[in-house]
Amino acid sequence: MSIVPRKNEDFLTFLNDRTEIWSDAAPLLGISAANLAQWTTLVTNANTAFSTASKAKNTAKATVDAQNDAFRAARDATAGLIRDIRNTADRAANPGLIYQTANLPAPQPPSARPAPTQPTDLRAIINPTDGTLTVRWKARDNEGAVYRIARASISDTGELGPSQEVGISGKKSFIDETVPVGVAGVVYTVRGQRGQSIGAPSVTLTVRFSTGARGALRIASQERSKAA
Repeated sequence: MSIVPRKNEDFLTFLNDRTEIWSDAAPLLGISAANLAQWTTLVTNANTAFSTASKAKNTAKATVDAQNDAFRAARDATAGLIRDIRNTADRAANPGLIYQTANLPAPQPPSARPAPTQPTDLRAIINPTDGTLTVRWKARDNEGAVYRIARASISDTGELGPSQEVGISGKKSFIDETVPVGVAGVVYTVRGQRGQSIGAPSVTLTVRFSTGARGALRIASQERSKAA
């Protein structure tokens, strides 16, 4: 471990703690008068330089702080004036003239939000008690989206009817309380919507029914496939 500290401030303390001791005991310590005089001068120079540098740092910090305060005040005042200009433009018959005169860009209309991603992995669960059917799906990165659910019915002869929207959900699930009675199955399609942007439709989910004990409706099968 080094005896002499590496940090300037600690080194200066080390020097000052020994200046008087080494000067008084120079003959005993084997320090010549010439070397002692040279060393004493260097210690004095180090103290002076450190003091000057410290004052300069304090002055620089004060200068930087004053600059930051001045800019902060100017920014706040400028923001206030821009708010006043915008309020004036909002009430003006020709807002563009106000912004042009102020040499400020006019506000741009908000860009359309991107369409939601395609829902995937549709699956259905039936409630045998009341016959309602819950459709669930997955979707990534669809914050702020709602989902539009369409349904077509399969007749007992296997004919597929027209697809019609049956609900909108803000979650990744939908409870269908209007499943037609007597159909052989239903086909669901889900697509996301964010603002005016509508995403690609999901693959279709075909759910076929059968009758269980005491006539309770149950799911015989379900499969996903790309829409025709």
